[in-house]
Amino acid sequence: MSEPNILIFDVETTGTDKQRDQVIELCAQFGLGDEAKSTTWRIRPEVAIHPGAQKVHGISMEDLQESPTFAEVADELRGLFANVQMLVGYNIRFDIDMVQAEFQRLRQEPLDLSNTYIVDPFRLWQRCEPRSLMDAHKRFVGGEFEAAHSASADVSATGRVLLGMV
Repeated sequence: MSEPNILIFDVETTGTDKQRDQVIELCAQFGLGDEAKSTTWRIRPEVAIHPGAQKVHGISMEDLQESPTFAEVADELRGLFANVQMLVGYNIRFDIDMVQAEFQRLRQEPLDLSNTYIVDPFRLWQRCEPRSLMDAHKRFVGGEFEAAHSASADVSATGRVLLGMV
């Protein structure tokens, strides 16, 4: 049995608003192993990079002056996702939404991911280590609390959790 066609990808953007912000870097790796080949595209946006986003990824408008626009690489990027069986990314919904917004801005069809298995290690981690209020209470306060999911019990527990975290 052969390994499925796996693409791991991530984007960096001008910010987090998919209506306004744009993809400025996209990296794709084919396969899971350290030997897997990867490619990175730098993309010149048509909007300014939000200072908060630049602080996170360190990419400036000057760094992108000679880079192509998304429109110039759109066909190549569409081809990248065309026959992928499994798409992997950390907190991948953001990345997918930002790429889809780029195609929408170009008045192109969105990527068809309907037959693609999407794997998000971030969501898997959340399942392995749950982050509910009860889980936080057990970790930071010790033990469960009564009447979980009643507003007053949850408010009280949230205060105790914050104190325990601090």
